[in-house]
Amino acid sequence: MADMGFSQEMKMQQSLAPQLYQSLEILQMPLLDLQNLVKQELIENPTLEITDKEADVNLEVEIGTSDIEKFDAEIESLEDGWTENFKHNNTSNLEDKYQYLMDSLTESISLQDYLVQQLDMVKLSPQERKVSELIIGSIDDDGYLQLDTEEIFESPNFPTEMFEKIITTIQSFDPAGICSRDLKECLMLQLERVGKLDEPEYILVKNYLDLLGRNKLEIIAEKMTISLSDIKKYSETIAKLDPKPGQQVNQDMIEYITPEVFIELNDGKYEVRANRKPYPQLFINQNYLRLLKDKSTAPETKKYIREKLAKSRLIIQSIDQRLSIVERIALQLVDIQSAFFKEGEIGLKPLNMKVIAEKLGVHETTISRATSGKYMQTPRGLLEMKYFFTTAIKSISGATVSNEYAKKVLTDIIKSEDKKKPFSDSKLVELLKNHDILISRRTVAKYRDQLRILASSLRKEL
Repeated sequence: MADMGFSQEMKMQQSLAPQLYQSLEILQMPLLDLQNLVKQELIENPTLEITDKEADVNLEVEIGTSDIEKFDAEIESLEDGWTENFKHNNTSNLEDKYQYLMDSLTESISLQDYLVQQLDMVKLSPQERKVSELIIGSIDDDGYLQLDTEEIFESPNFPTEMFEKIITTIQSFDPAGICSRDLKECLMLQLERVGKLDEPEYILVKNYLDLLGRNKLEIIAEKMTISLSDIKKYSETIAKLDPKPGQQVNQDMIEYITPEVFIELNDGKYEVRANRKPYPQLFINQNYLRLLKDKSTAPETKKYIREKLAKSRLIIQSIDQRLSIVERIALQLVDIQSAFFKEGEIGLKPLNMKVIAEKLGVHETTISRATSGKYMQTPRGLLEMKYFFTTAIKSISGATVSNEYAKKVLTDIIKSEDKKKPFSDSKLVELLKNHDILISRRTVAKYRDQLRILASSLRKEL
């Protein structure tokens, strides 16, 4: 399978941008979103099939095959023309399409579904709708946006203003604080929702959240030129805000995550198996290819069918590439992180995406997109693929541990604390040393933020 080469392709002529954009979407989007895309295309595109009717090995393009080149050659060799008698309402596979649509219905509503329902109430252009669905698909269970916006904004001709406008629109949805890019933005959005924009609580979060987290109330009072008692009152209001707004939806809704890859232990060896079951078996409608060969065809209809065939080809090829790259990444992760599967978090090695990219001969951003929102079912549970990419932390003993291991230990320590006397970040630094982990107070604060754990002053139970 040839590399998708997205980084190089983005530099190609602008006429290819829509095709490349969809390939990037298919690679990055969650499985449910991909299934919905295929459902919609099956409805709108008569050249796309999910069953192998009258299969011709010289024309068929099936997921998992290497016959894409044959398809390319076939299209290039087809003669001009079309028949005026041809009808677009081919019904040979309507029953199969309907059955696939019914089988693809979700058993329950997810956070993303809940947001899409609200999106349906907003008037958007087709392009705005597509970008909106991309953003919603990149929101995690806690309600935070996981897209690398800086990377996206660097893409040629990307509609940056529209992107920011749509983020603002989604941030207006329920629950308050959704689609935030960090904890500060999440809390500010919630305060704005209850009419406290530019009020002391809002200003406190916007400018002094770090000091608040360290319980430096006297310093904040001095900087804001208000009384200490008022600062305490405002901090109590902030403590009641929800650092994980997405969970407000998920706690009442069951979301079924479908793993893209299965990791199984067989005869003492970990094996990787791609989960192809959720993917429909897609084919090109053979009738359309035969009609393109017919010398009696008309040019105006030829244009229509070639556009539809090109779109079908793009979807099939992009899904094929997605399956291939995800499986290849999983194989590398299992090989590099083998100690994790045997020992747990303590065996997790520091690893960046560049290492995997070099091993597979692809761009680093391709690895990022391919692992975004993808899960692996492992002997140690259902884990997001990005879980295995960690930074290195030096231990007191001189060894190297992963930041994910440090976060796990940090979480366990905070869970065991006295809720009426929670540990300060400085105290957490000292307690982590008992676990051979040497990090600064600033790093502890950063990890807390990433874990959506409030500062000690806000965790305190009265």
